Amino acid sequence: MTENLDLALYLLFSGMITVFLILLLVVLLSNLLIKLVNKYGPAPITKQEKQPKIQSKEVAILSAVVDHLTLGKGVIKEIKKV
Repeated sequence: MTENLDLALYLLFSGMITVFLILLLVVLLSNLLIKLVNKYGPAPITKQEKQPKIQSKEVAILSAVVDHLTLGKGVIKEIKKV
């Protein structure tokens, strides 16, 4: 009976140590890969969008519409073209 228990404990601990070592290896290699990609990989491309200039006539029309619809209580803070 003790031989079976010894074998079971041996297999249990050797399996757990093997899984732990493999997971440790995966974590270390993934961290190394992340560091290498961040160091030698291409820089991210930043896209700067230029907002088209809105003509003063359009701003006057929008202000009049907002003023009329809100009975003078509305204020235009920002205008963005969609």
